[in-house]
Order: sequence, then structure tokens, then C-alpha cells
Amino acid sequence: MIFTNEFFSPTSTIADQNLIELIDEFTFEPHIYIQYVPTSSPPFVDGIIRRERNNIYYVNKTVSDSSEPIDIGIFGAKGDGNADDTESINKAVLYLSKMGGGVLSFNSNKKYLVSGPIFITNKVSFYCNGATFIGNGENTIVKTAYLENSVLVSNHQTIPETHIITFAQIKDANFENCAIGLDFFNFCHGSSLENIKFTNCKVSWKFLNCFYTTIKNIMSSGQNNNEYVYQFLGQNNALLLERVSATKDFGFLFQGGTTATTLISPTVEGGQTGLKFKDDCLGIVIKGIYAEAIFNAIDLSDVQYGNFEITGGYFNYVDSPLIGVKAPVQNAPTAGEITGEWRNNTIVNIGGSLPVKDEYGSIIGYNTYNGLMDVSQPRNYIHYILPTFEGNGNLPPNWIVGDFSLVTIYGQVKATDTKAIGNVKRQFGVIPVTRSGDVGDGKEGFIPDCTHELIGNNPSDFGIKITTKIKFQEYMMFAKYNIYVATYSLGRWFYGDIFGKNLSSKDVGNSQVTSIENENGYLVIKITGFNEPNLSYIIQGNIQLIV
Repeated sequence: MIFTNEFFSPTSTIADQNLIELIDEFTFEPHIYIQYVPTSSPPFVDGIIRRERNNIYYVNKTVSDSSEPIDIGIFGAKGDGNADDTESINKAVLYLSKMGGGVLSFNSNKKYLVSGPIFITNKVSFYCNGATFIGNGENTIVKTAYLENSVLVSNHQTIPETHIITFAQIKDANFENCAIGLDFFNFCHGSSLENIKFTNCKVSWKFLNCFYTTIKNIMSSGQNNNEYVYQFLGQNNALLLERVSATKDFGFLFQGGTTATTLISPTVEGGQTGLKFKDDCLGIVIKGIYAEAIFNAIDLSDVQYGNFEITGGYFNYVDSPLIGVKAPVQNAPTAGEITGEWRNNTIVNIGGSLPVKDEYGSIIGYNTYNGLMDVSQPRNYIHYILPTFEGNGNLPPNWIVGDFSLVTIYGQVKATDTKAIGNVKRQFGVIPVTRSGDVGDGKEGFIPDCTHELIGNNPSDFGIKITTKIKFQEYMMFAKYNIYVATYSLGRWFYGDIFGKNLSSKDVGNSQVTSIENENGYLVIKITGFNEPNLSYIIQGNIQLIV
């Protein structure tokens, strides 16, 4: 029984042979080596698979002729949690890079200590089989790279769309105790991450200029810090994320330009912000998000231009399920605009309290979650479908209705200090059930995103003026109004359609007159002809821009 290190030792006295069976010095498995004539100058010798002895060259045919993944152990990786395996793993990646790609297999029971980084290159994959990679708390564990002059070089400082990583995979792995788990640039076509758990990693990954990448079954947990655990920086396009979970203070960050990206069943729990989007975000689909015990679930406040479809989500103990872009402020860049859809989402435990515990597990206070939808700004064009509760006119016990939550016998809703997307309540459900177009800026009053005021001071002939935040367009505007007015002797609905500068009133046969006007570029509705001794009225309803 001859070991590889004995046969290839410079002082070995074992005779050369055309074919010889040797025992690998690291794995103790038998391997067949045969002599070969190098085809390159200088000869390609990696010291593990292709080796030189007394100017005679041998190749490990057991490995080179096999279609199975290569055992990382033959490159000297110990996986005992004590020895630094960085160099051994990079030797394996270097060999596969020179061979044009391949798969490395890691042992499921081992812990590979990495002072880092280790590299992954084009067409090289890691099948980790449940193995654990442990950093030193400050390093990056895996980084994208390319082969240059027989050396692995990080591709991060290269020009975009050069040294692209394609058909590379990392699956079935654990990453622990590092500054950055994966730092990837140009991780693109056909590349994927699957079944990975990050524990006590300050940042699980940073993606930059990554296209057509698939990410599935990922979890990140452990000690909190002030960084987002999943960072998508710079241009990232056509990404697919399925079942990616963050149990940290800050979950996902998309910044610098993101397009055509889909998140299926993401989970954010126990933190400050779940999904944060910045800059241009176009064609973003979020399906089935689960958000629990978190303050801000989806934050779009810093989006420049965006399009979002958010469906099928479940928000439990969440303070702000959705935050839209903000209105412009003086001496600041122009705020963005977003369009999209919010439908079939469930928000529960609004106003519910959860304990806040210190590092010793003692309760030091309570968080109360309001379930607010902070999107009432002129630059948010989101179509909403809201839940309704028909029957006795009461809202579900877990639902707070906007600025108004107390109902009188007229259906009037009195102001409170809360704010959400459903701003009006009547005796049989929540209105508006749908809201489209320019959501507008929330103002004091009983009609969502509108203000109202008295016209005239003659009790026998006065009116009501309703100023909306809908932009008046003479030839392109289509809106519907549905307004209830209660006075001392009158309680009735006014409703109809608005086509450009024309109004089609459906409430005919009464002494009141409904008209529309253009005031400072916004749609104004007037209802005149009231006769009451004290000029008092109660008003509610909705005005909806149809797009």
C-alpha cells in the first residue's frame, strides 16, 4: 500500500510505472495514476490531479475520467473546524477552472474553517451536502472570480459584462460567523443558490450586476446588526427568489436598479424593515409574502420609478405593511412615482401588542403594531382591493379604518389619530372597496384624500365644495363619485360619472345641483341647493379615478 505523498515525494525511491494504484494521503481512498505526455508548455501541473515526478507526468485517472463530483478532501481540505481550509478549497477551484468547469463535493458532517475568501468561477459548482463553512467573523467566505495566468482573481473590479459567472451553483450549505457570506459580481445565466442557511453573518450576500439567477430555500438568522442581510446592489435583472427568509432587523435591500424580479413566499420576521426598495424598480412581483412582528414590511419610500405587484401576502403584527414614495420636499431630489397592484393580502393583529425583551429574556416593554398603509401621496398610483365585512356594519376586530373609525347613526365616521388605506366606513362595509389612480395626499375630512368646505352663508341656499387630489384633464379624465350628505332634514346619495370636463349625474329629480370645475389643476365637485336652518351637514363617500 503506497500513499500519494510517498510516491510523489522528491526523495522517493519507488520505481516509476506506467500505471500505479495509490492511496490518497487525505481521503485514504485508492486512486489509479497513469503516465501522460503534456500537451501544453509549460505543462499543467496542479499537484493533486496532475502531478510531476522526476520529469515524468502522472494524471489521476480515477478523478479525471469520472463524471461524478470531485471530493474536496483529495485537495487537503480537512473540515475539522480547526484547520484553515481556504487554500485547499481554492486549489480545487483552480483545478476545475483550468479544466473548464466541474463540481466539488463536500462532506455533510464536516465544518470547513475559512479565513477567506474562497472563490467560485465560471461553470464551477459546490455541492455541499449539508456541510458548514465557518468564517472568522470579519471575512467574506465566497467571492466570484476568474482565471488569469493560472491564478484566481476577483472579478469585482472588472468591467460589467466581462468575466461573467455562468452555470455555477452552490447548494445544501451552511454559512456561519462572517462579515459577508457571498459577495457576487456578474453571477448570471444558469447560476443558482439553493438550500442555504446563514447564521450570525452580518450580510448573507451582496449581489451586483447579476442577471437570470435563481435563488431558492434560503434562511438567514442570528445576531442583529444595522445592515440588510440580502443586498442587491447596482443593476440586477430577471432574478427569481423562492422561499427566502430573513429573521433579522433588516431583510432585503434592492438598490441601484432592479427589473423583472419575482419574490415567491419571502419571509421577514422580528425586525425593523423587511423589503427595502430604492432607485428604479420595474416589474417587481411579490407573491405570498409572510411578514410577522416587524415594523415596515415593504418600504418603497426611496423608489424613483417603480412598478409593483403585491399579492397573496399575510401581515401579522406589522406596523406598516406598505410604504409608498414620499412627496417631494424643498431642496431635495424629486420624489419618484410608483404604479402597481395590491390585492388579496391579509393584515391581522392590528393594534396587537408583543413584548420587547432584553438580552437576558426579561420583558422591558411592548410594541403595538398599527397595520398602517402609508401611501397617501400624489406620486403613488397603486390599485387597491380591500377586504370588506358585510352584515352589521362593524369592521373586523383587527382592522382600523384610516383616519376615521367611529360610526354615527348617519354613517358618519369621526377622526382618530390613525391612518390607513381604507379612509371611509359606512354601515355595510368599507368603502371604497377599490381605489385606483392618483391616491393623493390625505387631508382632514370624511372623503378619502379630499377636503370639503361650505359654499355661502345663506341657510336657505348653500352648497358644499369638495376639492380632490385628482388632476383635471379635459379630454382624458374618467372618474366616478359616490357621496352621501346628511343634513337636519335630508339624507341622500349623490353619484355619477365624470368624462373629461363633462359630468353625467345619476341622482336626478331633486332640488340639488352637482357640477364639476377645474381649480388649480385639480378636480372640484360642487353640490348646491341645500336649505337648512343652521348650515350644518355630515358628508362621506368616495371619488375614484378610473384608469
